[in-house]
Amino acid sequence: MIISHTVLDSIALGYEPVWNRARELAAVRLGVRAVHPESVDAAHLMQALGDDWPASAPVLILSVDSPRLLQQALACEPVQNTWLEVPATLFEQPETLARLTAGARRGHRLLRRTDLAAVRGEVLAPADARNLLKLGAESVPAGLIGQLVEGVTTQTLVRQCLDDAGAWGVLGWPDSDVLHAHRHQPLSYDGAVVKQILMAIGDEDCSIEHLERLVRQDPVLVYRILLMVNSAAFGGRHEIGSLRHALMMLGFRELGRWLAEQLPNSEPDRDLHPVRYAMVMRSRLAQHLLATGSEDNLRGEVYTTALLSQLDRLLHQPLGELLNRLPLSGRVFDAVLRHDGPYHPLLDVARALGEPAQLHRLPSVCQRHDISLEHANRALIRMLATSRDHASPRSERLT
Repeated sequence: MIISHTVLDSIALGYEPVWNRARELAAVRLGVRAVHPESVDAAHLMQALGDDWPASAPVLILSVDSPRLLQQALACEPVQNTWLEVPATLFEQPETLARLTAGARRGHRLLRRTDLAAVRGEVLAPADARNLLKLGAESVPAGLIGQLVEGVTTQTLVRQCLDDAGAWGVLGWPDSDVLHAHRHQPLSYDGAVVKQILMAIGDEDCSIEHLERLVRQDPVLVYRILLMVNSAAFGGRHEIGSLRHALMMLGFRELGRWLAEQLPNSEPDRDLHPVRYAMVMRSRLAQHLLATGSEDNLRGEVYTTALLSQLDRLLHQPLGELLNRLPLSGRVFDAVLRHDGPYHPLLDVARALGEPAQLHRLPSVCQRHDISLEHANRALIRMLATSRDHASPRSERLT
């Protein structure tokens, strides 16, 4: 992937996942805000964000805040697996509609962002565009096949859009409402992840690195394993704060036996998967913000730190109480509880990159932590490009 230093140091990026009917990551909406407009042109922007975008990666939806850059992008060669988000008003004027039609003929995939109420009764969107429909107070219509929806604030609406109306995807996820349904008890394990791990353990070629990547897809499972290997029932307090060390102490056979016992009690609510996986994405982003070539032990600790920093939402207990049960390094406690130390900047920038509605704040957050915009944007692109295959057995390095 060819990346222009000038472009990535002159824009602020922010991401928001799109989840499909299977509750899997289908696409990512990437907000693009020009911090130094004079240094950004669409050709370099498209190349930096999407050139050679992997076919295995989620669809990349580019949401550019500059009308000038959007018009330039339409005149560029399209990038595979990438869509351009277009405000609905540009489809309403003959001149701009002609440009959109020409862009579509060139091969660009267009996503018209509009209110659901504005397109009721419409048979076909102009310029062969899909729609990103913003829900209002009206009820969800029966036919949303192929469309994307935003403004979904409840679990009931999610199910209506994806399961009943057949929407292609939902932008964002109603985390708070989904978690509210489980407020009376801590969440259990993700059954799908547990099954993946059990299958991997049965494969004689499975490595400890691959096993670790599978386990860390479930924040609750990571925490419970660390808790178990440091318990008196496991032979005393071994002071194990590393997930890989914990897995090595357990061994494949013991881990498999324990997981098989847990499987009947795993959490059946699949609406929780986007909640968990969004935490995984942020943790991987914090890890990618480390300098290139950092050792695996360091990368693993940063990942675990970012993952544990969000654990209170799943277990409904104060973070201090949860973490004080583990023999974690001072760096982890500093970052999670005191918002200080060497890992705090990584967590803070990762959080800011996941707030596309607050992109104007990203440059100051990066400057406060002495992290360049280019480095932050590059880390985000790397994370998103591998966000579907990071747990595949073909990559031995933690990603």
